[in-house]
Amino acid sequence: MADQNVFTATPVAINVIAGNPGLSFNQAQLRAINAGTLVLSNPFNFQPNCITHLRYQENDKDLQQITLDNGTVYTNADITNLNDFRERLQEAANFGHGVTFCVDKDKKRMFMLNIFPCKCQCKNRD
Repeated sequence: MADQNVFTATPVAINVIAGNPGLSFNQAQLRAINAGTLVLSNPFNFQPNCITHLRYQENDKDLQQITLDNGTVYTNADITNLNDFRERLQEAANFGHGVTFCVDKDKKRMFMLNIFPCKCQCKNRD
């Protein structure tokens, strides 16, 4: 069994930490990072992704899906608390802001949502 007090600087760990500078991680989060189940929403770069699509079901309080400009799609099956962030995600989409966040794949929960001014990172919109 692996030593629970050892933290390994894997590419996943580096991405999560680099994507959340200054954030303190608890032991459970560090174990999840080590296990590869706590990941950053944009694991291939540190640039925020713009939201290209939000899908609601019954009403504006029923967010079901988010699509990022890197092609990644998250639904309620992937993130059970997606709806908790609907207002912030809608604002980011409305104003063309980029987002990053962490996903705990075991618990299927989003946390550590970061919203960044676009700075011309996404495609120009009409």
